[in-house]
Amino acid sequence: MIDTILGGTVSEVEQYLTMMNKRFLGGLRDSLALLCEADLTRSRDRAAFEKRLWFGVESLITNDAERARRAQETERRAAARATAVRQAFEPYNDALLMAECDDVVQRAIGLLGSDPVVSDFEVGAPAHHDRYLTFGSGGEIMLRDGAVTAILFHVQPTAAAPRGFTGLSALIPGLSRDSSRSQVEEALGEPIVGRTGPNATYPVAGGFVKVFYDAWAEKDAPGRLKLIQMTAEDTYAKTDPADERCPGCADMLIRTTSASDGVDVDVDVDATITALHDGVAAGRLRQAHNWVALDDMLRLHDSGLMEHVAAQLGCTICHRHILFALHRDADPTFEYVSLNDACRRTPEQVPLVERWGDAARIARAAQRPEQIATDGSTWVLFAMGKHLFMNARCWYSAVEGSRLIRLEAAEVQQYERDGEAYLSRLQEAINRTWTSNDDPWRSRDLTRSRMSDEEAIEASLAAAQEEEQA
Repeated sequence: MIDTILGGTVSEVEQYLTMMNKRFLGGLRDSLALLCEADLTRSRDRAAFEKRLWFGVESLITNDAERARRAQETERRAAARATAVRQAFEPYNDALLMAECDDVVQRAIGLLGSDPVVSDFEVGAPAHHDRYLTFGSGGEIMLRDGAVTAILFHVQPTAAAPRGFTGLSALIPGLSRDSSRSQVEEALGEPIVGRTGPNATYPVAGGFVKVFYDAWAEKDAPGRLKLIQMTAEDTYAKTDPADERCPGCADMLIRTTSASDGVDVDVDVDATITALHDGVAAGRLRQAHNWVALDDMLRLHDSGLMEHVAAQLGCTICHRHILFALHRDADPTFEYVSLNDACRRTPEQVPLVERWGDAARIARAAQRPEQIATDGSTWVLFAMGKHLFMNARCWYSAVEGSRLIRLEAAEVQQYERDGEAYLSRLQEAINRTWTSNDDPWRSRDLTRSRMSDEEAIEASLAAAQEEEQA
């Protein structure tokens, strides 16, 4: 029938749809427009149009009994798939949160292979003891403080498994390393909805299976499947065990070594700060500007003015956050947390630099941009020397952003004449065109990736000075 319809002109297609049921005509006009533009000799264009057209006419030719039969068949397939998935992951799910010596863990070890490579690590401060059992099959069991936290199936090749996880098709029938996202969903069912990101999480047998893809990709793009992780808890708002060996941030904490037995014991604060500095310089880490700067940590800690001198840094690879803190009456702490947890932490107020900084630090602070006015929600005004800069908050629906601009001479004059009321009008004008393609303020935006407003202002003035001297 579709071939017959496609053989006619656009008007004949419209006439046919009108005759069958007028209520579908409005919804299918886009399909008719697509028909006018598409080259139906190309299989992709033809398939797309046929799919949209069939969506409109299928309900006209399907009776209630057929619909009921299809619904039952869909439910039957979903139930059978859920049972098969649960049974496939059940031995591994039983091992989660259990000790390595437990029978269910030993059973999972037997399924993954024999003679695993064993790696032991101390992570964070206070330290957790991590133990990884890595198998030549591409499977891996991760334990923290003696209990299994995750079981991984490395789909892509690793040093221990040059061909990737060899049992993927047995674990999940129909899947291979080259499977697309839609094929994964066909095998595992629908993932938990409402999640954003390239990965997908599926509730399975009381645990959670998380499928990692190596990049954003269309559902039918093959070869993006990277890793399958099974945990007892949903890691959506937490850190993933798979990130513990992230090349961007896993080795940031440096410990001192006991001279007697060679065992790492305490946090080497100087070496850790240096390592974090190197990570920032290499672009693997970025500092949170509302927390203490790495350069100021030791001097602030020595002053005794703060209970907790804390720096926060984000990893640009795994997107975990590092919270490194020096405490007045306790040992240093070093934690890896999720963005969700990091946002719940509130930094302690830093005292005035004159109370703890040396002459050079005080002079450097005096040369930095100063916040001189704000309405508390939509704009902030900075001054640096004779120059004025405004950060205008922008938003459209649930999307937020900002424009950081340097006020031109005419704008400074209006501010001097009308005061803060002018800045509010200016912010409204910037916000009106923020998402427009011809936004006139975009070319004046001084915002720099990974920089605070103050740093972006300093960078813009330094660049302007270099241009003048050139």
